[in-house]
Amino acid sequence: MFKQLSILTFSLLIATHLTAAQPTSTNTNDVIPKGNTQIQQSFSLKSKYTNHEYLIQISLPTGEVPTQGFPVLYLLDGNATFESAANIAKSVGTGANRLGLSPVAIIAIGYPEQSTFDVQKRALDYTSKASNEFQKQAKYQYGGADQFIQFIEKELKPIINSRFKVNPQQQSLFGHSFGGLFVLHSLFTQPENFQRYIAASPSLWFDNYTLLNKQTDWLKNKNDETQNIMLMTTVGTHEQRKNTTPNDESVQKQNDFYQKFNKHRSAQFLFWNYKHPAEQHITNLYASLPKAVMLAGCQTPNCSNLFDEPTIPTF
Repeated sequence: MFKQLSILTFSLLIATHLTAAQPTSTNTNDVIPKGNTQIQQSFSLKSKYTNHEYLIQISLPTGEVPTQGFPVLYLLDGNATFESAANIAKSVGTGANRLGLSPVAIIAIGYPEQSTFDVQKRALDYTSKASNEFQKQAKYQYGGADQFIQFIEKELKPIINSRFKVNPQQQSLFGHSFGGLFVLHSLFTQPENFQRYIAASPSLWFDNYTLLNKQTDWLKNKNDETQNIMLMTTVGTHEQRKNTTPNDESVQKQNDFYQKFNKHRSAQFLFWNYKHPAEQHITNLYASLPKAVMLAGCQTPNCSNLFDEPTIPTF
């Protein structure tokens, strides 16, 4: 059974604010001093692909750097998720060996001068191009997901890789709502970018459930022989879109979406779907972070032990 993890209420922040995105020289083999603090940094980065400026917040584990480098968890909606995720990673890190985990580096992608969510920018960055009919009825501009992928892969990751020793074979992506939609879009279009994906409350309804067709194509064409992938999805049992009433058809589409993944589960494609009791749409964001940190850090043989439902013996 999955054990709940408490979130620490505060942490001491050691911040380094950089005025440019150029990496500074770092000896990635150094031992990070042990103590009660995390090593945290932040900088702003303007993307030529999206034309947006991003606030990048980083939290590194204390102690010796693993031989293969730190596992990395990239978080979307970084303004809202960074502090909670960093505290969870710090708390989980104290019992990492017992749980079969490696300490996790947190890389949060947010927007400058925002306390939580930049609704307009995330709507563009986290969504794929929508149909003309759907876009005409929308409040915000959609369709920047592919450019946002380019930003992560060609601008952000090279900086992270140059400054810190990270494990290129254990990189995870977490997103919620539109962010969860982006996580799944990334999986379906460029699955090689990450090895582990966590989509919390993904906005499957977007563009009249067009993502369901992309799922069908991906499951048909994925090659288990070339890449091992882990996917985790979560939803709250009390989620409901604003000013909408769930109908049988939409509920069935969402259930079918998760069941299709489950039917294709294999040693090369591990999948978990969690329904979090009593969680609303926004609260499921924070209910999902402990699992995201643990999935990002679990050593491969132990991941199934952590997340699979326990087998109840029969007598």
